[in-house]
Amino acid sequence: MQAMKSLIRHERLLRRSARPAAIVLMLALAACNQKGQALTDGLPVDGYRSAYPIAVTEAPQTLDIPVGTGTGGLSPELRAVVADFGADAARNATGPVVVMTPAGSINQAAADYLARQIRTTLKQSGVAPAYMRSQTYAVADPRVPAPIRLGFTRIKAVSPPCGRWTTDIMPDNQKKGDDGAEFGCATQANLAAMVENPNDLLMPRAETPVRGWQRWEMLQKAAKGSSPSATYPTSTF
Repeated sequence: MQAMKSLIRHERLLRRSARPAAIVLMLALAACNQKGQALTDGLPVDGYRSAYPIAVTEAPQTLDIPVGTGTGGLSPELRAVVADFGADAARNATGPVVVMTPAGSINQAAADYLARQIRTTLKQSGVAPAYMRSQTYAVADPRVPAPIRLGFTRIKAVSPPCGRWTTDIMPDNQKKGDDGAEFGCATQANLAAMVENPNDLLMPRAETPVRGWQRWEMLQKAAKGSSPSATYPTSTF
């Protein structure tokens, strides 16, 4: 019985001593939280990413083919450009590929003739005839040769246009440290333009399997006890 009373008395002492320790711990955590708020107070929530967000959406992909009044056909350079455009459309187009020729321009006859070669090149690049459309567009000045315009829609990464210049390039309030209105716009636009697969901005890609020949080569090196690292030849000049 005496041992039980001693145990109860000892437990009460532990509880009383634990309360101040808990209070000190709570005050320390609160101080850390306030210190963290002080360090981050005044900084922009997301800065230029919120001002110029990159959106993944359906947007047009266009290409203008210059046409002279006496153009007799596609040059090898232009044929390669059209073929590359057609291959891109065959992979990524979300709608038909449109071939637009100028109506009423001084080079209309040459553009109509060249458009037939362009459609043939697009077919050879993988664009199905069922997904190809031919249209005309009005020109502003019939005396000026107008280009043939190719276009299709695809999933692209786009950002808002730059050049608003609502404020000076320097921050309005240097003490507060706010960025200028145009800060980060060019960086966001360049990043959106350079992304090959816009889906990479939304989610990571699935892991691809290791190449069989590469795995075999590494296993052979490991079996011989040699380093599996690649070697690159060097040349002297």
